[in-house]
Amino acid sequence: MSVSWKHKKNAGVAIAILALFILPLFLSQLGKTGQFWTWVVTEMIIMALYVMSLNLVLGYGGMVSFGHAAFFGVGAYTLALLMKNAGLSLILALLGACGLAAVAAWIIGWFCVRLFGLYSAMLTLAFAQLIYIIALKWYDFTGGDDGIHGIPVPAFLSPVNYYLVCLTVFIACLLIMKIIINSSFGLTIRIIRENAERAKFIGINVRRYQLINFIIAGAFAGLAGGLFAELNRFVQTEFLHWSKSGDAVLACLVGGMYSFIGPAIGSTVLIFLRIILQQLHQDLVQSWAIFLGIILLAVVLFAPDGFVGLYNRLLKKTQRNAEMNKSN
Repeated sequence: MSVSWKHKKNAGVAIAILALFILPLFLSQLGKTGQFWTWVVTEMIIMALYVMSLNLVLGYGGMVSFGHAAFFGVGAYTLALLMKNAGLSLILALLGACGLAAVAAWIIGWFCVRLFGLYSAMLTLAFAQLIYIIALKWYDFTGGDDGIHGIPVPAFLSPVNYYLVCLTVFIACLLIMKIIINSSFGLTIRIIRENAERAKFIGINVRRYQLINFIIAGAFAGLAGGLFAELNRFVQTEFLHWSKSGDAVLACLVGGMYSFIGPAIGSTVLIFLRIILQQLHQDLVQSWAIFLGIILLAVVLFAPDGFVGLYNRLLKKTQRNAEMNKSN
């Protein structure tokens, strides 16, 4: 990557971050429509964090997880219970959500890293569904299928302020993820992804590294779950359902699971499309699964590396054509 291209990339990232911070000022001029889109963009930011947490395990770690929603849901329920029943502040509740999700990831991951491939993936799904059933049946504690409503909202936390809080947390988490990925730990995880047997042969404790990666991803997912619970002011068992895990896996595939920011792009695009369909006609939302199938089919056939991979291929092709034109 040339120095000029690095400068352009960094400038583009800085402009995008600045635009995101300025966005609420523009949306506030649109009245109720602006309030709605502020809520939507806040959801996009939170779900982008959730999907990127999965990609630490999926894209960088090479472990398929169909139960990542377990950590998202644990974080959401933890925040709801700590704020409503224990009266803790938002910051302490978010830390609790992050911590308890990490503990859940440690327990589940301890079993899952001892298996490989499909067996590990199905075990993550089994654990996630177990937690889902517990939340559904333990009515006195979790509210069952009614969920927990009436999560307190701090007085200073207007929709715009909460958007800014979520954006700040998201950027901070991205920086932490970037540091982890570029560290020796991140390099080791990618080595294990490429060839676990060879990694064992050179003395790497594969299970330990995979478990630590699993815990880190679970902590970020729990944080996203806590933020999402505060955004909606309620939690329900749907946050723990396997379909929530499926949405995250699909977002990673659509955006590009072998790129850093690709999963966030995939998640944002999918949420935006769902909202647009809902705005066009309510009945179209009922057919959302059909649209997801079409999107997945298109990605598999035409962009197996996701949107980011497709963009990189087009960019390289454009650069080659430009170099050929200069030489001619």
